[in-house]
Amino acid sequence: MSGFEGSFLGDAARVGVDAILECGVCWWVYDPARGDEVWQVAPGTPFTALPSHWRCPNCDAAPEQFMLLGEGSGAGPDRHKRPAPEAGLEALARHSRQIEKAYVAVDQRMRELPVYNDRLGVLVTGMRRCAEGLLCVVATPWCMNLVLLAMDGGARREGTSREIAFPSGRYPFTAGYLEGVGALESCSLFSPMDAFDDPDVVAEVAAQVMHGLFEPDAETAADATGGPSAGLSRRQFLRSASRA
Repeated sequence: MSGFEGSFLGDAARVGVDAILECGVCWWVYDPARGDEVWQVAPGTPFTALPSHWRCPNCDAAPEQFMLLGEGSGAGPDRHKRPAPEAGLEALARHSRQIEKAYVAVDQRMRELPVYNDRLGVLVTGMRRCAEGLLCVVATPWCMNLVLLAMDGGARREGTSREIAFPSGRYPFTAGYLEGVGALESCSLFSPMDAFDDPDVVAEVAAQVMHGLFEPDAETAADATGGPSAGLSRRQFLRSASRA
């Protein structure tokens, strides 16, 4: 990571592993001892080791806008007052509620169809940021999908597909539109949901899928070409493991 602005004069070499930095836009503080729950950055991660797609979880400013406060917890990030824009975790929760509400509305129209499993409900879980936008698992009485909301304002043409790379492999996402949410992309995991009869099991499977998505897959890593089959085989593994 290079080209930083701020009190260290753009010299990344001045940013030590324990360096605490403050966003120059909203004053949000990155402390490596805490990491970042919004982007799921583990505690102990230096600022210079943040992923390339990381941005301020509070205002979305680029890393280059952060300024050096000091080294270690003694820099006292809690002593720096921050303005009160929407917090990153609150934003994730708001998007989760928005998606859930939209799918509940769709649920009313699906109840009479043969694919509808009336033992289940609508569940949105695991909402997190990723390089492509906001990602979550949506489980309904008729399907379970990975759902991606792009945060760059761009919308892909409805019905078009693309593969998106994650640590576990590459997965096909299809562009669509959901009333109340807008443009989104989805990757089918289960459809229909007749293999499930317990909402708690659905919740557990959804959590496992979300976790597994960001776990490197040994088979995929060994495949230098990283073709579609690697991602699909991983998805099939997740599905078969979940049904076990």
